[in-house]
Amino acid sequence: MPSHALDQRLFEQVFTKIGAEDAEIPTPVDGVQLINGWLQVIQGAQTQSTATLEAQLIELRGQLQFAKPDPDRIRNLLASLADNTTQIAQGAHIQSQTAGKLDKLATALRNLGSKF
Repeated sequence: MPSHALDQRLFEQVFTKIGAEDAEIPTPVDGVQLINGWLQVIQGAQTQSTATLEAQLIELRGQLQFAKPDPDRIRNLLASLADNTTQIAQGAHIQSQTAGKLDKLATALRNLGSKF
């Protein structure tokens, strides 16, 4: 399982790249790198929630690798990822500090999706 330090770096990278409402859309390469990092984090945590997130992240990564990604599909995937992230943040086993970061991540994903 990946280290807690990797989780923290990924949160920081996401908040830097897409966290602000006026943030630019990251390049596809940056998006793929972030997705690969999150896939590492959820690897091995076999729950229904993480399985859904993993499938959505893999599909989003595939979209970003196309020469002409489908903006509607990207928007839908980001919205779904945000919804699933919010559900995970509300789980009973999530620490309050982590829940806050997950909620912030969900908001960032929604903001990014609104730009497509």
